[in-house]
Amino acid sequence: MGTYQNLYKRLGDKIDKLVDVIALEEPTRGQLVRMSRYKQLMAQIQGELGQYEAVVRAELEQIGQAGIEAGIADSRKMVQFLADGYGIEAGFNNLPKDAIETLLGFLQEDGPLYGRLTELAPQTTNAVADALLEGVGLGYGPGKTARDIVRNQLGLALTDAMRMVRTVQLWSYRESSRASYIANDHIVQGWIWHANLDGTTCMSCVAMHGTEHPLSETLNDHHNGRCAMIPIVPGMDKDFVVPQSGEEWFEGLPEAEQSKMMGKYNYEAYQGGAFKIGDMTTTREDSVYGGMRTQTPLWQLLGTEP
Repeated sequence: MGTYQNLYKRLGDKIDKLVDVIALEEPTRGQLVRMSRYKQLMAQIQGELGQYEAVVRAELEQIGQAGIEAGIADSRKMVQFLADGYGIEAGFNNLPKDAIETLLGFLQEDGPLYGRLTELAPQTTNAVADALLEGVGLGYGPGKTARDIVRNQLGLALTDAMRMVRTVQLWSYRESSRASYIANDHIVQGWIWHANLDGTTCMSCVAMHGTEHPLSETLNDHHNGRCAMIPIVPGMDKDFVVPQSGEEWFEGLPEAEQSKMMGKYNYEAYQGGAFKIGDMTTTREDSVYGGMRTQTPLWQLLGTEP
């Protein structure tokens, strides 16, 4: 977090200074790209983000390994707890960490995750340049130009890198847990999708909460998703472990809270019978993780064009 904040401040200060010069000199687009201060800024953004990329890469590797180790340990504890609770006598097969890491394709050095990371510096530099040129071309004031660049371009790019790290941690944990479940399919018969149900839970996760899945299926939650897998063992009382579905939980909330979670227009359509809770989850393809579940947009729920 400290590296992120320092980088954001350094580049933001440089952008502010260039925008002040633009406000004074009022250059054309052609004059702007020839200014030495402009060229220096682009070079510094590229360089700073290149260094940040190295920091993020190291963090991805570290947190991916930590996620695998925690997933192995916690899956063993969970299965053992359930097996003991339901009187199941069976040994637990440990899957080597290296084997799990190989299974998690997104952690491979030549995989799409690190490929996406290498795009951070050039794409963000180009986005900042485009925003500066657009600001000059459209005659935006210095305040708006600086805000658009720092918040909409630089800020979003750096935040995306932080989200990348968090998602790697979550997916490494979940997939290493699932790999352990598969290695112990003499005990584990499948898993139940468990969402952290509160006011910030997206409707896709609400829809998935309590659903049962085979071991062959990934818990393909969205970026930063907090959902988890509960293993199913023989004789388990599923209704005790997950006493209500996400839909049942949602229906028990006050109407004001339901509307807030869904959004006004979604809620109005839902109240009118246009769709069901189960329709509010859909899958979008991600270049790193494959299919990821997310909330179905209203236009799709209504069967109209966006």
